[in-house]
Amino acid sequence: GIGWCSKLTSLHLGLSDNEITGKHLGYFGAGIGWCTKLTSLHLNFDHNQITGKHLGHFGHGIGWCSKLTSLHLGLSDNEITGKHLGYFGAGIGWCTKLTSLHLNFD
Repeated sequence: GIGWCSKLTSLHLGLSDNEITGKHLGYFGAGIGWCTKLTSLHLNFDHNQITGKHLGHFGHGIGWCSKLTSLHLGLSDNEITGKHLGYFGAGIGWCTKLTSLHLNFD
């Protein structure tokens, strides 16, 4: 998986309209956490079937990217509710070097 890309510093990935679920997002987060040299992460998961159920796992995976300075996430038009955002926020809170953060949950 993507976790084997240990020298990766920047990732831009567009996966809108792909029937991705929260479970898929959780697995992706677990893999991305191994990319410890990432400084820039731009992900577009708009228009999928993501619920907040695994959003915390995704956030915690991103949180392992300790060198991350720029995070842009597109998660609009999904089924995410507010009760799951706390777990997600706690995870990305470990990214203490973030200088640019853009989250879209419209």
